[in-house]
Amino acid sequence: MLKKVKERKKISTAAGSVLAFAGGFLFSGGTIAGAASFADISLVGAVNLPCAASAFLGAILRCILTDSVGKCIVKLGAIAVIIIAKMFSRIFSRPAPSGILTAFAVILAGSAVSVLIGEFPQKLLFYAIYGIISGFSAYAACTLWAEYRKSNVVALRGRNGCYLGIVYIIISAVLCSVDTPVINVGLVVISAVSVFSAYFYSGFSGAVCGALGVSGAFLVSSEAGTAAAILPATALITGFVGRDRLLLSAAVFEVTEFMLSVFMGGTISAEMTFSIICGGALFITAAPHYQEKWLSVGGKNDEKDSDINNIKTNFLSDVINAVRCDSAKISAALISTQRKMYRESTPKNKVCGVCYRRGICREEMGEISGEIIPVLPEECVNKKEASEEYERLFRLSTAQRLMDLRYSDERRLIMEQFGIISDIVRISGERDGIRYSQSISANIEEAFGNHNINILRCWAGYTPSNRLTAEIFFSAGEIVESTERICGILSDILGVRLEASASVSSEKELKIGIYEPPVYDAEIHSAAICAAGSKLSGDSSSSFSDSTGKRYVVLSDGMGSGKNAAVDSHMVIGLFRRLVCSGMKPELAVRLVNSVMVTKSREESFATLDAVILDLDGCTATSVKSGAAPTIIRRGNDVIKLSSPVFPIGIVEEAELCISEQKFSEGDMIIMFSDGISENAYLFIKELLLGGSDIREIVREITVKAGVFNPTVRSDDVTVIGIKIVKK
Repeated sequence: MLKKVKERKKISTAAGSVLAFAGGFLFSGGTIAGAASFADISLVGAVNLPCAASAFLGAILRCILTDSVGKCIVKLGAIAVIIIAKMFSRIFSRPAPSGILTAFAVILAGSAVSVLIGEFPQKLLFYAIYGIISGFSAYAACTLWAEYRKSNVVALRGRNGCYLGIVYIIISAVLCSVDTPVINVGLVVISAVSVFSAYFYSGFSGAVCGALGVSGAFLVSSEAGTAAAILPATALITGFVGRDRLLLSAAVFEVTEFMLSVFMGGTISAEMTFSIICGGALFITAAPHYQEKWLSVGGKNDEKDSDINNIKTNFLSDVINAVRCDSAKISAALISTQRKMYRESTPKNKVCGVCYRRGICREEMGEISGEIIPVLPEECVNKKEASEEYERLFRLSTAQRLMDLRYSDERRLIMEQFGIISDIVRISGERDGIRYSQSISANIEEAFGNHNINILRCWAGYTPSNRLTAEIFFSAGEIVESTERICGILSDILGVRLEASASVSSEKELKIGIYEPPVYDAEIHSAAICAAGSKLSGDSSSSFSDSTGKRYVVLSDGMGSGKNAAVDSHMVIGLFRRLVCSGMKPELAVRLVNSVMVTKSREESFATLDAVILDLDGCTATSVKSGAAPTIIRRGNDVIKLSSPVFPIGIVEEAELCISEQKFSEGDMIIMFSDGISENAYLFIKELLLGGSDIREIVREITVKAGVFNPTVRSDDVTVIGIKIVKK
């Protein structure tokens, strides 16, 4: 794993170096406001050392080919100072230090050259302003790059939008100054960006991008600026066409550009007009491949985020209500016979109530309490029968007091449930890191409409690791298509391979989640053996994914073996799966499952819960245990054991959990098992993990030889699950 990470790092560094070389070569020949462009200096100041060196080589090569080394000596000297400083400290790769270093390097190099040519006092102010602008540009570019590396997206809110505008103006100016025949490269790029923004976001966004591009064009020449001046109005009009009309948007852009050019009296040259037309052609070519995953903007998307959060909260509440109703039905079925028993055992005075001496005895014994057995008078004519009756009433009274204690426990359980609901409401209002995309959601709805598939609603977005995820809601009574066909339809429309998560239903709706698979996968194998004399295992297990692509592997061991144990373990896993797939946090799901198991009947029943949640983007595994057997993990050449010294689910009102998180690499393995595996087998499991890599064979060996290491005469159900992290 470490080797592959290093290889990917080398590849990204090489790609960045190539781009930096091209940027240094291109930017070194540009001009801004009649002076040499400082874009190459800012580029070197913003990037890391390898990319800075590549940009420096590109700038030197451009100067040699154009015979302009002498003219660019200040810029080359400033770049050399920046690279030398980056060689001695990594701090200059951060935004603020990189900006300060860039400004200082320009002022230092300019002052040195001014002293040599005898123009020191006159040029000092010029180089000071030049250095400050260069440093601020480097700071803006470095800030945007740091933001992208941190979250894989550039959020155009607040200062980041200003920084991107500054960088865009500089790039537009440099590209407009590039001397190419027939077309102006800068106008091509400005036109394409303007219509892109108008098409994918809004006409206002396109007008802003067009205005920024006009600023860059005017810094080069009045001719380029005049030609670009029509772009803000053109993009604003194009924005009214809306989404999903690519050719119409391009046609409106081109027609509007032509009409505005005519209204300006033919002051725009044919070369500039042709460049804007090429920008529209570039938009038509690139728009189908553009994705909004790299940029995050505000406005309507924020309102959509709020609406989707409300939808998810309402659905989660609906699922909780459905679980409550189901558990109530189960409890009613289990205690129906018990109610009849209590009605028949209602205390009645069967002896003293019909005795002619009851008044005399009551005067002699005084007030009779149900908490003690009274001493009957010697003259009692039915002493034996009355004594037995009072003993029966005493036992019933004791049972009633025990039931009162049980009701007190149930009241505490209700308080625990109120706490769970409070946590659910609180967490449901928190942002889950998903960046919702209104355009992709609209594309999904349109795709289902074209295939005559009725859906209630849907949402789509990107996870923090930039993977596509979506949830589609159907009516509970609607017969939906297979998940394979749904994934196939959306994969064709969105151009991304998709997989389906576990579906979950409420009383009114059915939800199906889809997601773009992560880089890594989990190879999962299991094996099970019933206890001796039992035809049905009391263990249950399941493996499923939620709508974001997180993988869940769950194992539950019911009390004892046979049918009753199987019912308990299956109920624990079913409820847990239903809750986490509806959007509930695993910890809260376990607490809610525990409350259901405690109240489902008056009979004592419990089951363990052992869940491993795999985040296959960051290769992390979260273990959630409640009374479960230990888990054995092989991580590299180390083998560790995770234990759970807490009660199983269904014993106490407040669930106890053991939660731990582990980092994994490709090839690491996890072994989960039920209580049928004795502690004597742990050393054997460790040897298997260190000596082999076939997870299927390891699981089989542990299951087959479980009885050899069990010192007790009575056997138990055995279930073993093996997980291995692999590259998808």
